[in-house]
Amino acid sequence: MYKLSTLTILFFALFAATMNAQIRNNNFASGDQNMGDLDVLEQEIAVSVKLETILQLHAPEDANVSFVFDEMEEFKHGIKAERPRNGGAYKSKGVQNGIHRFGVDATVNWKLDWKADINGDHVRGENWSGNRRQKLAINNIGAKFSTDRARNEIIPTDNGAVALSNRDFTIIKRKNGHSNIGEAADNQFEVIWRVGTQERPQRGSTPRMNEKSLLEQQIGSEAFKFDVIFTLSQDDPWIN
Repeated sequence: MYKLSTLTILFFALFAATMNAQIRNNNFASGDQNMGDLDVLEQEIAVSVKLETILQLHAPEDANVSFVFDEMEEFKHGIKAERPRNGGAYKSKGVQNGIHRFGVDATVNWKLDWKADINGDHVRGENWSGNRRQKLAINNIGAKFSTDRARNEIIPTDNGAVALSNRDFTIIKRKNGHSNIGEAADNQFEVIWRVGTQERPQRGSTPRMNEKSLLEQQIGSEAFKFDVIFTLSQDDPWIN
């Protein structure tokens, strides 16, 4: 699920078009061969130019990702998308081993936030009978991010993953002193998912993955499903 936030920018330019016309006075005074005075006629024309903001997030056609825990090592150490055990990560077009590839078309500087679309700090599981019983803390799920650091920077710059929460957290923005205005080919980034990896970020302000393994949390066999919202918005749009 993606929520795109755009603003409209209007620029107006005013041009003055000058039209010169010679007006002849055909009524000559007696004995006077003067053609008369030269008059100038000015016509002012308003020209407007409207530039609308383009701010578009390009995502995989099938942006779902699913992790299957079916080995003890996975319950103890989690699954990293780039190194899944036993093919534990979902694969589809644009998604490889739980790695999503995105691009941003932008005519203004931009930043990207994400959050889990849930109420509270956990999701409830669904068992074979369709009942929802157990709880899974949302900070068991997170991701690492990679992008072109010449234009953009990952806000959590350390090696740890960023845990999900139900509050917006900025994960990518333009690098200081640089503009990230450009096409999707200029603004590419990856979301590298992980579940239950217990990774700790170096920055205290970065949401932290759950410190306990899924095995320690004693969560039984159920399926958990929820949506993640990526919000693309303007960031210092007037600064190049």
